[in-house]
Amino acid sequence: MAERRPRVLLASGPLAGLSPRSAAVALARGFAEAADVAVVGLAEGGQALGRALVEPDGELELLRSGWLGRLPDLLAVGAEPVPSGVGDDPLGGSSADLGRLVGYALQGAAPQTLLLDLTTVDVHDAGAGLLATLGAVADVPLDAGPAPLAGLTRIAADDVRARLAGSDLVGVIPPGQDADLLLGLRGITSRRGRQLGLPAERMLAVDAALERFAQAVAPDRAQAPGAGAAGGLGFAILALGGRLSTGAACCAERAGLGRALRAADLVVTGCDSFDFGSRGGGVVAELAARCEAVETPLVVVSPVVGMSGREMRVMGVESAHPLEPGPEASAALTATGRRLAAGWTARW
Repeated sequence: MAERRPRVLLASGPLAGLSPRSAAVALARGFAEAADVAVVGLAEGGQALGRALVEPDGELELLRSGWLGRLPDLLAVGAEPVPSGVGDDPLGGSSADLGRLVGYALQGAAPQTLLLDLTTVDVHDAGAGLLATLGAVADVPLDAGPAPLAGLTRIAADDVRARLAGSDLVGVIPPGQDADLLLGLRGITSRRGRQLGLPAERMLAVDAALERFAQAVAPDRAQAPGAGAAGGLGFAILALGGRLSTGAACCAERAGLGRALRAADLVVTGCDSFDFGSRGGGVVAELAARCEAVETPLVVVSPVVGMSGREMRVMGVESAHPLEPGPEASAALTATGRRLAAGWTARW
């Protein structure tokens, strides 16, 4: 009986200017002669997330204000990372620009899955601007940051809910914000205000305005974990019946990563930096947790490797390897994959 070839899953984030899938494919070329390979692209947010979600068969439309990713069952929307505060007010950011982008994307029937990338926005209005531009009506301006919300007495968001009915609404938030609160001493205003050294009366006023808005829109979600994610946009997603996730988890879910992991003998990922400060970011963290659950070794490839073996193993990474030198990123990744394959595939 012929010996079984090892099975290697290349699940990369964006690396060296390449999209996540392109980086994974380049690594896979180095393993292909010695192993059966599968490729998956993962990303935390931004245009890299759009590419990871739609490649190789979908469409990514780049706009001045953001990007739109389309597949038959998916519409993904992300804004360019432009500060949106009102003047010099760090607590004055509105989500209206994101809402206008979403409104532009939602022409025609609602998609099966509507994914909003919230990782690049700088807002502090609990999603009031987003709701306003999608059809919510109130007796105060909703698209001018949190200040006008202090006088809110009436809001109607049923038209927004009807517009999104039938869609699986997913808000992509930065890693580690899934438990962030919207209101109170541990809420977004208190935390950000204390970091910036703002006066207590200013923080109390903004927090009260956000509470008034949240109680009017969806009081049962006002204190929900994750409601404070992405400047309070987590609350808006939850209030509309949606759910929150990280970008890497969304990519993994859509790619059927769990099934691929169970079949793999080795997982190799790539990131732009793997040191103690970055730890490879959300993609490496997502893969480390999943690989540990199925007891599959995870190897990291990066131009910057600055962690000890002990630190890697504590976070669930078997080893990390520097990128082979070279003027062209794709060729360097393939050469690195070939070098790793020579050592790893000999074990099976």
